[in-house]
Amino acid sequence: MRRDYYAVLGVVATAGPREVRQAFRRLARQYSPDVNFWDAQARALFEEISEAYRVLSDPAARTMYDRFGTAVLGDAALPAGRRGEDAHVAVELEFAQVVRGARTRVDVQRFSPCAACGASGQAAGARCAACAGRGVRQRLEAVDVEIPAGADTGAQIRVAGEGHAGPFGGPRGDLVVSTRVREHPFFRRKGESVHCEVPISVWEVLLGARIRVPTPAGEAVLVVPPGATGGQVFRLRGQGLPRLAGEGTGDLYVTIGIEVPTGLDARTHDLVRQLERLMPMEPRATLARFRGGAA
Repeated sequence: MRRDYYAVLGVVATAGPREVRQAFRRLARQYSPDVNFWDAQARALFEEISEAYRVLSDPAARTMYDRFGTAVLGDAALPAGRRGEDAHVAVELEFAQVVRGARTRVDVQRFSPCAACGASGQAAGARCAACAGRGVRQRLEAVDVEIPAGADTGAQIRVAGEGHAGPFGGPRGDLVVSTRVREHPFFRRKGESVHCEVPISVWEVLLGARIRVPTPAGEAVLVVPPGATGGQVFRLRGQGLPRLAGEGTGDLYVTIGIEVPTGLDARTHDLVRQLERLMPMEPRATLARFRGGAA
């Protein structure tokens, strides 16, 4: 299938003659048969580049190509202008926006049909001065975009028919939205899994507890068994983020940190001493064999 001439030269549909010429010269030097004598693929590319340049460097031929493409017209009705290029835009999202998905409005610099000539490129029998006869003009326009739940940094969302307008009334290309999700002060994301750290008291560690912990979508109950240790990780299934590709939801991993009371007065100090006598412990007993050093 024959490729789009603008894509072959790597220029946009509104590129001027100088830009087209510079693109051709750059590609011609790269794929010239003089430097790729034995490379059949490079020779084919060079022929394609030359054909694209012959059309796009000729104002009359370019206008015909923009209007009708490379289709063989024959007795068929004339088709509309060629399709416009895809437009690209980057958007920053809050973490909360990707938890359930959101609708946001982005400003897109894109080509739209020229209102002065009705996208025909002609006004009062002459070339339209507003669009230089291209039928399109560049504008900054707002476009509503649906952000799917679970979108992550680097995701690309394609919005059909919201890209650049094609010359002379041609259909629009697509809008490609690249996303960047800001970090959350409490939750840390790893794919569809979410991690967080929750402090608990030493009394909750001793006795065990049912504590309420925040989740990306709300709140959940975490059961901490008696004797849990600092840094221990608990997994709450289905409390992470929705999977962007496919069904289901990731998990929430909660790391507990133990908060030890400080500022003991005489009475509480005595109570701790009593507790120590009632529950003697030797937490460093296993270190005795290393007292002589690493050997």
